[in-house]
Amino acid sequence: MKIVVVDADPIVRDFVVGTLMYSVNREVLPFENGLDAWLYIEDYGMPDIIVADVNLEDLSGTELLGKAKALNQGTVVILYSDLPEKEAMVREAGADAFLAKPFGVSELFNLVQRFVVDGRSSNG
Repeated sequence: MKIVVVDADPIVRDFVVGTLMYSVNREVLPFENGLDAWLYIEDYGMPDIIVADVNLEDLSGTELLGKAKALNQGTVVILYSDLPEKEAMVREAGADAFLAKPFGVSELFNLVQRFVVDGRSSNG
């Protein structure tokens, strides 16, 4: 299983990557912008899970979500934002989950449990 994490803020990115690596012991690949993440995906294939900030440079989290779902509906996409009102928009766009910043380890653990361990989708 491969997980891509995209966030321009190195503190948030390192927190998410560290939490995921600790909790699931899977390959977790960090990127600082949506375009770099997408170029990686084009070269090396779709990851199982994408965790990204909604507000990214070059290619936003919602644009990354759209591209990922167009290629593979089964890819789990989890988006987060410091604006909780973005939740309805990202869920409507097809996100499997939404996190409002600031979020903690427990919220990430719950998503890991849901999508990685239990293998449930947003409908489950």
